[in-house]
Order: sequence, then C-alpha cells, then structure tokens
Amino acid sequence: MVENREIAVPMALLLVMAEAEGPLGAGAAREALLRDGVDISEATAGRLLRDLEREGLALKVGVQGRKLTEKGREAAAEICRRRTNEASAEALLEALRPTDKGELVDLVVARRALETETARLAALNGTEEELERLREIVAETRRLTSAGRSMAGSDGAFHAQIARMSHNSILEAALHLIWHNGQYSPLLEAIRHKQGRTLGSDHERLFQAIASRDGERARLAMTEHLNNVLRDVEALPDDGA
Repeated sequence: MVENREIAVPMALLLVMAEAEGPLGAGAAREALLRDGVDISEATAGRLLRDLEREGLALKVGVQGRKLTEKGREAAAEICRRRTNEASAEALLEALRPTDKGELVDLVVARRALETETARLAALNGTEEELERLREIVAETRRLTSAGRSMAGSDGAFHAQIARMSHNSILEAALHLIWHNGQYSPLLEAIRHKQGRTLGSDHERLFQAIASRDGERARLAMTEHLNNVLRDVEALPDDGA
C-alpha cells in the first residue's frame, strides 16, 4: 500500500523506536531510519521526535533522547498489525487474479464452496425486497442477452445480490474479494461463449430455486451452475482461451 510521506515517515519512526534498545536522539533516529530506506535530515528527525512527544507517543529521557510511551508502543503495534493485514490482503488478491487455466479452475472451485452456501442462506434469509432486486437483475440479464450485449456486469451483480441476501457478512466479504478483479466476469463470459453457452443460462433456474424459499433446492441449483462454469473452464486448452 502506498502511504503519504507525511504519514509514512512518522510511522516509520515509531517502528524504529519500538525496536530500539534505548532512547533515540535525532542523530540516532536519522541513522535508524536510513537503514530502513527513509532518508531525512537530522533536524527533521528532531522535529518528528518532538511531535511524537507532544502527541503523548514519546517521552524525553534526559539528554539521551526519547523513548516510546505505552501509548506509543500500542500505536507501533497497531501499525505492524495493519501492515501485516494489508500484506495478507494483497497476497490474497494476487491469488484471486487468475493468470492461467489452473488458477481459474481453483478460483471457480473456491466460489463453489462459498456460493452454494450463500444460495442456501439467500433462500432462507432474503427479504422480499432483496428477492425483487434479484428478479430485476435476472430480467436485465435476459434483455442484455437478447440484444447480444455483454452481461458480465449483471452477472457480478446477480451473484453479489445472492451473497447480500444470505445475511452472512463473512461470506459476503469473502466473495467480494473474489469479485474484486473487474476482469473476472468478462473472462468467464468469453469462456462460456466459446463453449456455446452464456453466463445467464443458469440464472433463471437459480432465481426460481431461491424464490421457492427451499434452501436445499437453491444450494443444488448453485452447485449445478458453478459445475457448468467449471466444466467450460476445464474444457479450455492448457495454454488458455
């Protein structure tokens, strides 16, 4: 994640102070930051140390320099946690950007594991208003297909609405990560078109299953839908589409 330098440098200073064995003066702080690739003047380091003290994050220790307060250590720990979480999220998003057939197969299999449950829960938990919105998306898909236009956008909306209807925030968030890549739906649409099918061909049956309020029927309909998608992906030559 790219951070504004005015924010990133004080954060970096907090981290080097958290790792320091004792108080840091301006010169020592500058050298520690330089080892981490952050180049600032000694005067700037001194100003930043004073800023941390004013904010209650650092405490002056005689002529030795400044060390972190408990509040400062908590702030440094939070920065570490956030950066770890951001790195994990980036790694997951990278894994969710399929670059070959094998990765795309893995992605559809992951979707199947998640979306069969969201479909079941949508049938049981979705409100009438949410069901009506799903009906509108299916109708829009039908219009786009009849007009020979891409329905990749409505496909994403259809599956996102089912996830929303599940009323399970964890499943919805997990699927949001999968759908985060805007090229995913167009890619699947192209693959299914190549196999002589459309992404919306299963949506009508899936909608009817959810509308029936039969959780098991909805689960099976989603399983069938994603099995069809998986079959089309697996039919691709190994060198891609």
